[in-house]
Amino acid sequence: MDETEAHICSNCRERFPVTKYWEQKENTVEKLFWGKVPIKQAASFMFFIKDGMAQRLMHHLKYNGKTKVGEVLGQTFGQKLKGTSFAEAELIVPIPLHITRQKTRGYNQCDSIAAGMSQSLKTPYDANAVERIRANESQTKKGRYERHINVQELFKVVHPERIEGKHVLLIDDVVTTGSTLEACADALLQVPNTTVSVATIACPSPY
Repeated sequence: MDETEAHICSNCRERFPVTKYWEQKENTVEKLFWGKVPIKQAASFMFFIKDGMAQRLMHHLKYNGKTKVGEVLGQTFGQKLKGTSFAEAELIVPIPLHITRQKTRGYNQCDSIAAGMSQSLKTPYDANAVERIRANESQTKKGRYERHINVQELFKVVHPERIEGKHVLLIDDVVTTGSTLEACADALLQVPNTTVSVATIACPSPY
């Protein structure tokens, strides 16, 4: 049994509810950003279904300290993105947590996803280029408009010299309305000559 097998069994990996959105332009995730922020493209790896595999894996990753799960998911998604325009990104940036929440949890789950994707794509990742400058309230029970207001002016690019002129692949664990990713992408796009693509592990199922 290899290290990947030890964290997500091969049978489970064969049953990932994959979206294949990385093969589809104008997919459901990409449409979340239309008319809001001019990203290059967006895709998610698998569908988030209540009590389904993605929900269980995200729970282990976010609340049970199973960061290796995030790394394996990032590696697996990265393999899928090879040969696509997502793989043309020059830098991978995970959505940051506010320092207070990160201290409470002990880690940022998106860092492990970015690290795994970096390994597969042979693309560097930078967990410190962007900072979450205030702690937003939980998005879980908010409507679309409330989420949008909640994330305004939430992020700051603290190292623009690391971003300028690059195609950035912005990473998150789950996308719902896209408000948080929109806010972070908007901050990144304030840096001159920057392009942003978005990739998340999970998104809502259309079924």
